[in-house]
Amino acid sequence: MKHIAIIGAGGFVGSALCRAYDKYNFDITKVNRRNYNQCRNAKYDVVINAAMPSKRFWALNNPIDDVRETVVKTARLLYEWNCEKFVQISSISAETQLSMPYGVHKRAAEVLVENNKNSLIIRLGALYGQGLTKSALFDLVNKNHIYVDIHSEYNYIDIDYVANWIFDNIELTGIQNVGARDTISLKEVSKGIWDNPSYEGRREKLFFENISQDMPSSREVLKYMRSINKVNS
Repeated sequence: MKHIAIIGAGGFVGSALCRAYDKYNFDITKVNRRNYNQCRNAKYDVVINAAMPSKRFWALNNPIDDVRETVVKTARLLYEWNCEKFVQISSISAETQLSMPYGVHKRAAEVLVENNKNSLIIRLGALYGQGLTKSALFDLVNKNHIYVDIHSEYNYIDIDYVANWIFDNIELTGIQNVGARDTISLKEVSKGIWDNPSYEGRREKLFFENISQDMPSSREVLKYMRSINKVNS
C-alpha cells in the first residue's frame, strides 16, 4: 500500500484528490497549514504538491509574493520532505504563458522538480467542478464582472476526472498534460447563464497542442454550468 501525502488537501485540487483516493489502495495523509510541521518528518512513498496558487492576475500584480508561494514553497517540499516520488501539480500556463509572472513561476517550479529523478509534473488545463470558488466560470454564474475577454477559449476539464486520472497514472514520470481535447469559448458557456456579461481584458486561448483524444470534451462544462445555474436561481 502506497503512503501518499497530499499537500494542500483543503484546496480545489487537493480536495478532489481526497474525495477520489478511497477507490484506490492508498494510505493518504492530508496535509494543510495546521499539521504541516507535524507531517513533514514522516517518510512517504509519494508527495503530491497540490498547494500552488492558481491566481494568475494576482501573480501579475504581486510577482514577488507569487515567487514565494510557488517556487520557494516547491523547493521547501523537495528539500525538506522525505519521499520516493514527488508529484507537482502545475498549470498549462507553464507552457503557454511564459510572458506572464504566473507562467514563468510555474515553469521555474517545474525546473526544480525535474532535477528529481523520480518525479511527475502534471500540467492542468482550465478546471471546473465541486469546490470551484474563483475563475471566469464562477464569475459568470454569479454575474460578477469578468476580467478576461468573453471570446477567450479554454480546455475545461472536470476536477474529479482529473483527480482520478492522477491516481490512475501515479507511476508515470516527466511532464504530462491533462485537459480537454478541445476548447470552448466563454461566450458560448455564457448562453442561458448571463446573456450580456460584463467583461474586460485580454483575449486568451489556452489549449495543449499535444493532448490525447481520449480526454473528455470541454463541452462537458455546459452540463456543470446549467446545474450550478439552476441551484443559484
